[in-house]
Amino acid sequence: MIFTQDLDGLLRNLGREFFISDIFYVPSIISWAKKKNLTLSEPAQPMKLITENDRLIMMMQAEISDELLDGIINGLSVRWAVRDVAADVDKRLNSIEKRIAWYFLKEYARTKENLAGDELLEDQWAMTEIEKLGFFRK
Repeated sequence: MIFTQDLDGLLRNLGREFFISDIFYVPSIISWAKKKNLTLSEPAQPMKLITENDRLIMMMQAEISDELLDGIINGLSVRWAVRDVAADVDKRLNSIEKRIAWYFLKEYARTKENLAGDELLEDQWAMTEIEKLGFFRK
């Protein structure tokens, strides 16, 4: 089990980079979204970027199962194979921090108009940004 609040410093640093005003942790994104009458992009989506009072806010599930995060990264690997069969996404995103950071950026990418809701373009944008932020430096 991944306790996202344990990664709060990392997530808030990412938030500052992309003008996300705050991060809130909820027990269940699905329940939270139902209460707010919001649609999730994926059935088990662990984060949701919203706009509230002209501010960007990331809502995040407080606990994410390892299996859920692995499933998200496996989905990325399948989509990425269409683009680059030689790349090993699992090896690049080889830590919980990198995986959560990538998904945080992927969720942000869903709001970018120029990506037009294209999953592969969103993946590419998130991967480029995580690289620019130095996550892959040794």
